[in-house]
Amino acid sequence: MEHRIEVPDEFVIPSERFDNPSFIQERVDAAPSAVQGCLKTALRYLYETQGPTNLESARRKVAWDFLEEREKILARWLSTRTNGSERKNYGKGALHAARNARYRCADCGFPDMRCLQLDHVEGRKDPVSTFRCLCANCHQLKSRKKDWVNRTVVEAVETNSEGEDVG
Repeated sequence: MEHRIEVPDEFVIPSERFDNPSFIQERVDAAPSAVQGCLKTALRYLYETQGPTNLESARRKVAWDFLEEREKILARWLSTRTNGSERKNYGKGALHAARNARYRCADCGFPDMRCLQLDHVEGRKDPVSTFRCLCANCHQLKSRKKDWVNRTVVEAVETNSEGEDVG
């Protein structure tokens, strides 16, 4: 699927930042020594495949002024899911899915991080959720394929037209 929307650079994470220790070290070296440890943790959290799986609020706050705006958006979005109120619904599996997708839609490749959502592949009722990073459009299309009774929507409509309970 091709998107015809021009995405401003400030909402796209460059792929070359991932698993790139020299990029992280250059950023850390440019920061004051008092914040270097926190900044390194924050950048590893965002960009390393095997990086930290949570970003403590105190460390994020110290590093905050040395993050780019797009990194702040991303850190806020992810930390809610790895440390905050949504941790029980997402956790480190969601973080790994987002990192592995390089903060792009896993289906169409759309790179605008403002549109990204973390999809529970088998729905939220699955106790060991698998996640995918999808843009809002692909997530909506994927979510409408099933009615979460594991029947396709077409099957549910056919069943309903026969006068049976669709549950």
